[in-house]
Amino acid sequence: MSKTQTEQRASDATLTEAPPPADAPGLGIAAVERDTGLSKDLLRVWERRYGFPQPQRDAQGERLYPADQVQRLRHIKRLLDAGHRPSHVVALSPTALTQRLQAMQPATEATASASDGVGPAFLDSLLAPLHNHQLYALQEGLQTQLLKRGLGPYVIEVLAPLIGRVGHLWTQGRVQIYEEHLFTEVVQQQLHRAIAMLPGHERQDRPRVLLSTTPGEEHGLGLLMAHALLALSGCQCISLGLQTPLDEMVAAVHSQRADVLALSFSSYASMASVDAALSHLVVALPGAVEVWVGGQSAAVRRLSDRPGRLRVLQGLAQLDDAVRIWRAAQRV
Repeated sequence: MSKTQTEQRASDATLTEAPPPADAPGLGIAAVERDTGLSKDLLRVWERRYGFPQPQRDAQGERLYPADQVQRLRHIKRLLDAGHRPSHVVALSPTALTQRLQAMQPATEATASASDGVGPAFLDSLLAPLHNHQLYALQEGLQTQLLKRGLGPYVIEVLAPLIGRVGHLWTQGRVQIYEEHLFTEVVQQQLHRAIAMLPGHERQDRPRVLLSTTPGEEHGLGLLMAHALLALSGCQCISLGLQTPLDEMVAAVHSQRADVLALSFSSYASMASVDAALSHLVVALPGAVEVWVGGQSAAVRRLSDRPGRLRVLQGLAQLDDAVRIWRAAQRV
């Protein structure tokens, strides 16, 4: 049987599934896209190609995804972020997906646990107030860790693995979307305060670093953590916020006389979007400007440095070395 025939049979099986009751619970395709980070087009392609997901239909014929399928899509997304191919994981059973996830400890947790004793149990203790809807207690717990360790170690040893832990719990359905948003808001407020309190933060040295994310990249905690560490290293930091159009980034680099453009790509970023953005920027930016790239995207892990032009950071701890190397090369 040809590939086209196989895809058509999978599609036919999905579309001829018995319709749900009018009040059947489930999420529409736009809500699933927001929840999982998997695009609507991709979900439709998987329906045809792999026979999953298998949405039901509402009275208007619109796709409706039951909760168990949304949870399964979350697990698939986590495996894709870890570098697995769709053809290897989309058609797996829920049990097989769970087994693969259990064998895959988040890298940030593993690194922190090995070097600092910061493992899942400690991270979960910090997150307990979030589950109990005690935001003040969450703020207090995080601030205690910041004051105890100092800004740099706190960001690298606690906050980075903690954000990874929140993502891991989300894929398991143990953190709700609104809880993730509350956590993000608490962390953002804390880091903004910490940056503002750095001695002489308005009179920093080179490199002059412009920070942003590309269009479609809505996740900014990684960028803000990088901002904090760069400011701690004495860099002049100018944040453009999130989702800046590429040509506007180039214009800002010129107007702000930036030495470095720092970009963060979350696990939601695809290889194609990362490649397209970097290809455009490397050509459009002045030759003396370096592009520093980091984040949790699997695409970032596959990139290679281009000396003097593109620096790929495989973790926040590498930022201090990047600053030191830049200053040595520029004799600053």
